Amino acid sequence: MSPVRPSSLARRVTWAATGTAAVFLLVISLLAYETFARMEDDLVDEVLSSQIAALRGDLQAGLGVPAVLPPRWSEGGRIQSWVLPADQPPPLADMFASGPGSRELEQAGRTWHTWVETVPQGLLYVRYDATTHEDRVRSFGWILAGGAALALVCAWLLARRLARRVVAPIHAVSDRLSAWEGGESAPEAFRGDEALQLIEAFNRIQDRIDRSVAFERQFAANLGHELRTPLAALRTDCEMALLDAAPGTPLAARLTRMMVQVDAAASSLAGAAALNSADPARLRCVGLAQALEQAWFALEPMADARVLVLDNRIPPDAGRWLDPDALLIVLRNLLRNAIEHAAPATLQVSLDEAGILILRDDGPGMAPERLAQVREWRAGRADLSTADAPETGHGLGLGIARRVCELRGWQLDVDSVQGGPGSGTTFRLDLCSADCQLDS
Repeated sequence: MSPVRPSSLARRVTWAATGTAAVFLLVISLLAYETFARMEDDLVDEVLSSQIAALRGDLQAGLGVPAVLPPRWSEGGRIQSWVLPADQPPPLADMFASGPGSRELEQAGRTWHTWVETVPQGLLYVRYDATTHEDRVRSFGWILAGGAALALVCAWLLARRLARRVVAPIHAVSDRLSAWEGGESAPEAFRGDEALQLIEAFNRIQDRIDRSVAFERQFAANLGHELRTPLAALRTDCEMALLDAAPGTPLAARLTRMMVQVDAAASSLAGAAALNSADPARLRCVGLAQALEQAWFALEPMADARVLVLDNRIPPDAGRWLDPDALLIVLRNLLRNAIEHAAPATLQVSLDEAGILILRDDGPGMAPERLAQVREWRAGRADLSTADAPETGHGLGLGIARRVCELRGWQLDVDSVQGGPGSGTTFRLDLCSADCQLDS
């Protein structure tokens, strides 16, 4: 047995709007019909009362009237009246048998209103043919029913059109997601329901993204493994060559620097792997001053060439629980940025009272419009470069640093002043991590 397809969202919206309109039309029609019927009844009562009052006036004036008064006519129907002695039977026993008072009855498809009262001459009998009034009420009811039916059809057509326009964006999004996902159609159980189709399309996209992320992580892990092997071999060769080099010679210094660069590359690979992992085992008690010196050692030759001096004022015992590889990535990019854009200058690094790492240089600083561009680190170098100075493109290293901070829950802010004695750029790195006690 095939599963029952759920009703579409457009159909449900259509019938909901049509049902609301139907209830509204029903209430309005009933109120209008009841009001019109009461108006006709009031009109009948008014016509009958006026005619009875006229008959009373004639009888009280002592006019000689025959036993049966001539019929009086009104706009609604025929009025007939009789004056008979009290001891005689009524002219129409089936209508006036109930004695004095008013009465409404149906006979032979006609509606009659009757009235009997005592007068000096005997009894006054009056009857009024109200069939015309009742016909008008029924005609008005049929007109209301026809108008309500027509209005209901119009409401259904309008609701259907409105529902399609409301649901159209959902269709568009579902089709776009399906096309991007590969054109896979929705399962049979979800066809016909636009909301379920959209949810299913999002689920398929999420599954595809999860698979892609898992593949990229696996690929990055495999690539890192393949690169670490030649890096380890290169470092081993540097260590062996360093054993043959005389201490203090330029060759020994060069080999030592090569080893540091190899360690920096290996640390970058480890940091890249750390970005894709939230393993608490990666967190260690890291000395901030030692981490800064480690990041500076690999960049010191470039800093000497550009004349940038590092003033490390971080207390030696300042430590934080964090990922050391991620911290080194951020510090290297911030130091490289200072070397490339602040030198010749002095870069002072310290901790403020709130435990925020402050990197302040006394370089030329940045113009306000340039500072606004640098704060958009996510855009990358292409959006931060300018046509008049393409070689000064801030952004790529800072974008990497900002991305690492975002993934680790850190906060990185920048401020700069251009010109004057207080010129320079200041980076504030809030590691948002707990203090730790360094091993002595």
